[in-house]
Parts: sequence; structure tokens; C-alpha cells
Amino acid sequence: MMRNGRAKAGFTLIELLVVIAIIAILASILFPVFTQARNNAFRAKCISNLKQLGNAAIMYADDWKGIMPYPGGEAITSRNPPVPAWDEDVYGGIDRYLKSKSGGDTVWRCPMAKKPLNTVPSGGSSNSLGRSYCMNDYLRPWHKGRNNWPFAGLNTSALEGPVKTIMLFETYQDTSPDAYAYRNGSPKFAGPEGLPLCMHSGKMNVMFCDGHAGSVFPPDTWSDAVPWQYITKFGGSIKRVRGNYAGLPDMWVPFSNFENYP
Repeated sequence: MMRNGRAKAGFTLIELLVVIAIIAILASILFPVFTQARNNAFRAKCISNLKQLGNAAIMYADDWKGIMPYPGGEAITSRNPPVPAWDEDVYGGIDRYLKSKSGGDTVWRCPMAKKPLNTVPSGGSSNSLGRSYCMNDYLRPWHKGRNNWPFAGLNTSALEGPVKTIMLFETYQDTSPDAYAYRNGSPKFAGPEGLPLCMHSGKMNVMFCDGHAGSVFPPDTWSDAVPWQYITKFGGSIKRVRGNYAGLPDMWVPFSNFENYP
């Protein structure tokens, strides 16, 4: 349409290219910010999950005269009476203090971890469906001179430093439809099952025995006495390194002179 004898002006090609370039620059600046904000939110939700699990474990210990949940490692039906692992939903695990496990978002899994494809466990057990946390394998009593592990939880009175002793941590999930994870683990495990896993900008979230949670770099949690292992990131490789922790015992050992350790 003509007005006052002149055609209505539009954008030139150069002007369009300039606008597109500005949008691209803004996107390149803002996308990392949005990604970091999302990752921070996931990290905070993961820490909240661990705090809820840890509080459930503390309530369990209160109900059982100071005995902590059992890390696991043996079928509960092979003992009489059965020995419940920490994540059991039968025979007295901490599940009774929490909402049930499910295939969706759950307190048992970091929001950055793998969601299970199944909603009903293929193996007939709901204990590990999509769970991405496991318990420190060393939170057990040790019978001196008997050369065996008692199938029982550790008494909280045996903890030398609850504030620096890891109770729960992030670990590897396998590729099965259940997204299975070991219920107990440590940096000494052969791996990848049961090893510490960095899920949050090169760190992993952990729950300590005193009830607080936070992010740590795995090698900062063990000493340089031996090289131990961790997984560098989700889907990453296993790295074997000597630790950086200066104190003894380290963050995995519940008390000093721990036999058979490391």
C-alpha cells in the first residue's frame, strides 16, 4: 500500500542478520546460566533426598537402641531371623519411615540419575528400583579375632566422628530396566557397582552420620594409604587415585584401628 507516494519500509537483509547474530550471542551467554541454575536445583534436591534418608536412618537407630540400619550384602531370607538391609521395605528397613519407592521422582534417586524403565521390578523385589544411593559398607560392627562381619548394623556409640563419617552416597546404576544399584559400597569395591559417583560438577553428594549432607570430591574422603576408586561422572570412567584426606580414620572408617581396613 502506498502512503504519501512512498512504499512502507521493511527490514533489510543486513538488519535481519544483525538481529539474528544478537539473539545467538544472547543465547550463548544465557544457556550456560540456565543449565547451571538447573544443575544447582538438582543438586539441592539430591541433598534434600539424602537428608530425608539420613533422618529416617536416625529414627531407625532411635527405635532400635542405637543400632543403625544394616548396609546389606546378603539375602535377608538366608538368616533366621531375617536381617534387613537399610533399604528394605520388609523386615524393618528404613522404608517404613519414608514414602514408597516408585518409577517416577522419588527420594531414593538423585534427579540427575537414571530413571527406571520399569514401574514394577522385573526381579520381584522393590528394594533397588531406580535407587541411586547406597550405604557405606564399613558401617558394620567387627568381631575381633573371629575374622567375620556380624550381620547387624553398627551401634552409633562406636562412631568416633559422626560429623565426618559417610553414611550414604551416590553410586553407579546399571543399564537394566530396573536401573539397579548396589545397596552397599565403598571406594574399595571393584566397580563400577558400589563405587562413589560424581554427579554434580565433579563432586558427589553424601549424607554423614550426624545428619548433615553436602557435596564432596571423592578422593578428599580417603587417605593416601592406598589408591581407591571412584567414577568421574555419570557414564564416565573409573579413576583409581590415592586420597587427599589427612586425618585418620578417614571419612569411610567408623572408628580407628578398624580391622581388615583398608
